[in-house]
Amino acid sequence: MQCDCIGVDTEGDSLFSYKERVSLIQISGNDKHYVFDPLLLDNLEALAPLFANPCILKIFHGSDYDVVSLKRDYDFQIAPIFDTALAARAIGLKRFSLQSLIETYFQVTLVKKYQKANWKLRPLSKEQLDYASLDTVYLVRLYEILKAEIEKKGRWDQIEEECKIMEKITWGGKDFEPNDYIRTKGARTLSEVEQKVLRALIAARDLLASARDYPPFKIISSRHLILMAEKTPRDHDSLMALFPKKNMAITRHYERWLNAIQEGLESKTPLPERVKGNNGPLTNSQEKLLKTLKIWRNQQAEDEALEPAMVLTGNVLKEVARQKPKDIEDFSEIPLIRKWQIKRYGTPLLKILHKKTQKEDDSSSKTL
Repeated sequence: MQCDCIGVDTEGDSLFSYKERVSLIQISGNDKHYVFDPLLLDNLEALAPLFANPCILKIFHGSDYDVVSLKRDYDFQIAPIFDTALAARAIGLKRFSLQSLIETYFQVTLVKKYQKANWKLRPLSKEQLDYASLDTVYLVRLYEILKAEIEKKGRWDQIEEECKIMEKITWGGKDFEPNDYIRTKGARTLSEVEQKVLRALIAARDLLASARDYPPFKIISSRHLILMAEKTPRDHDSLMALFPKKNMAITRHYERWLNAIQEGLESKTPLPERVKGNNGPLTNSQEKLLKTLKIWRNQQAEDEALEPAMVLTGNVLKEVARQKPKDIEDFSEIPLIRKWQIKRYGTPLLKILHKKTQKEDDSSSKTL
C-alpha cells in the first residue's frame, strides 16, 4: 500500500469469548478499503511492516483499544499514530464518537446495527463487511480536517505527545486469579467470611466461562454472586428462593454454586491484603488546595471550551496538591502530567500554589 497515511480499525469478540481476540482488521488508504480476516488467514505477518513503517501515519479512533488488541494478539509495533477521538476532544467537540464526527463533517449517518455483533462467527455477511469497512473509510479525511483545526488552535504539541503515549501502550491483562474477586463492585463491603464465599463463587464462574469460551459476566452477573455471598444459601431450595425469577445459570449449575459457597465457608486461605496508596490520603490543607485547584481547572476548561479532564485530570491535580511544586521543573515529578500541560498551565498553577503558601505562612505568623 503506497500512501502516507491509513485509517485502521478492528472488531473483537469480547462480548462472546472468554479471552477476547481480534476478529477483523480494517484498513483504508488511497481511497481503497481492505478487510482482513484473522480467523481465516494462516498469519498476519505481512501487516507487520505496514504498522511499523515510520513513514506511514496510522489513524485510529479511540486508538488505545485497537493498539492494545493488535499488540496483544500479533505483537505488532504500531507507530506513528493519530487518534481522531483525542483530536476531537482537544478542539472542544462535545460529541466526539466516530459516528458523531462523520455526521458533523460529512453529513453521513453510520448505522451501528452490528456494533455488538458476534464477530467470531463465520461466514460474515456482505452487510457486516460493509459496516466494518465504513469505520475506516472516513478516517484519513477526518484526520486532515481535525489536524487543520488543531493547528489553528495551537494544540499540535498536545496531540503529538498524547499520540506518542498511545504508541507505547501495551496490554496489561493477566490470567484469572481467585483474589481478583476484590475488584468486584461491592466486594470490599462484605465481611471476611462473605468475601471468601465470593472468591470461591467467582472462581467457579471463571471455570465455567473458560470451559464454555464465554465471557464470565454473561455466565452470571457479579451482582448475583454478591447476593449469594451475602445470603450463603446451603441447599437447593434456599438458593432458588434468592432468585424468584427463573435464572438458567442458577438452575442449571446450582450444585456448582452450592459447592462454591461451602468451599468459601470452609476456606482457610487468607484474604488478600488491601494495597494502600504510596502517599496515603491528603491532609486537610491539601484537600483545601485541591478544591482551589479544581475551581481554577474548571474555569480554565470553560474558558477554553474543553472538558475539565482535557485541561488536567483530577488525579494529576491531587498530586499537585500533595507535592506542591515550587518551580516549573518540579512538575516533571508529578505522575501522569504531560509536558504540554506543564508548558501551558505550569505558570498559573505555580501562582495558585505560591498564593496559597503565602496565606498559610501569614496565618501561621499571626497564630504565633
